[in-house]
Amino acid sequence: MILQYFSQPVYISDFDSSLIELNYKLDKKWESNTITSFSNFNDLSKNSADYLINEISKFTTNIIKKQHKIKLLDFWINEYYDKDFQEPHTHVPAHFSFTIMHKIPEGSGNLKFYNPYESVGFNHCDIYFNDFEINVKPPQGENKILIWPAYIKHMVTPGTNKSKRATYSGNFNIVI
Repeated sequence: MILQYFSQPVYISDFDSSLIELNYKLDKKWESNTITSFSNFNDLSKNSADYLINEISKFTTNIIKKQHKIKLLDFWINEYYDKDFQEPHTHVPAHFSFTIMHKIPEGSGNLKFYNPYESVGFNHCDIYFNDFEINVKPPQGENKILIWPAYIKHMVTPGTNKSKRATYSGNFNIVI
């Protein structure tokens, strides 16, 4: 008998990003100088927050066995142009993170996840298990939301897009 343990839940679904009403202030942050409103002024409308939490609950009610609430911790926008990227990072101590693909022009970089087991020193260069990828680029496109455990290292690869790639991102916790 072979049992599969420790899989990582990643949710992808359609999401109407035009329903997001966010007043924000942009700045350049991180080593990558990504244009972002992270840790700046971000005012998400109540209707937008309700829509977002409703979508997040479609994911959490399928993976969390107990009654729970969702506590939105933060929400921001990132903008990327030609050769812009986001270096590898995690969002701990949050429980979950998400990205909403708002504008994804041709040539945009991709959100890429790293296998969380890669850092334990397992020599997997010569041995590949079924479904054991070192890193993955999930399906992406406008009006999609991706939700994943905040401890999964991820990045945005450099793109060649001439027009703005815009994504909304955030973190949330589960309250039991």
